[in-house]
Amino acid sequence: MEKEVLFWSLYLACLYLIFAPSEISKILLMKSFAPLNMNVWWYATVYATFLALLPFLPKGLKALGRNNHLILATITLVIWGVRSFIPDMMGDLPGAFGFIYVFILISAYKWYIHPFTAKQIWLMIGLGFCFFILYTLASVCLSLFGYHVGIYIAGDWKLPIIMIGFGLFLLFSRITIHSRIINRIAQAAFGVYLITDYEASEKLLWQRWFNLEYL
Repeated sequence: MEKEVLFWSLYLACLYLIFAPSEISKILLMKSFAPLNMNVWWYATVYATFLALLPFLPKGLKALGRNNHLILATITLVIWGVRSFIPDMMGDLPGAFGFIYVFILISAYKWYIHPFTAKQIWLMIGLGFCFFILYTLASVCLSLFGYHVGIYIAGDWKLPIIMIGFGLFLLFSRITIHSRIINRIAQAAFGVYLITDYEASEKLLWQRWFNLEYL
């Protein structure tokens, strides 16, 4: 991952420096030589940080034992899940803590909880969608009275998103698919993200070529 990030960082920096020097700043140019450390792409930096901690997380959670692990999962789910229904109650999880939070939940399920049935999984996904729709409707109604909270429940790590995402993951983990086309698309997806989320690319794509501000 580090090699791929460094490749695209240097390639894009050279590309903009040659063909569109006005689009790339000196600061971005310097950051491009150490993209992971300089947070050129937030997701790559956060994920790399999580990977650095990953070898130690299972050992620490295993040392807690079943009961303490499940208690920890419940506490984190209440703090960053249930409380997420209240706007401005608590900010988003910073950096790699979001990945650690999800890892705590997933490992608790895989190690200590009996696998959900298909009915239970669909119920979880359905409840997640219901929470999302109800909260969205409530947000719209509140905005009509001048209280703008936005669609707050759709943010990262919020409970409905965790329920839907986890449920979909469980559903597809039961299916074995072998497709060269899907594998090729999956291999290319990270590169597409790096190209389009590069600071200079964002300005060129979404402010000059395809201005989607009003959409």
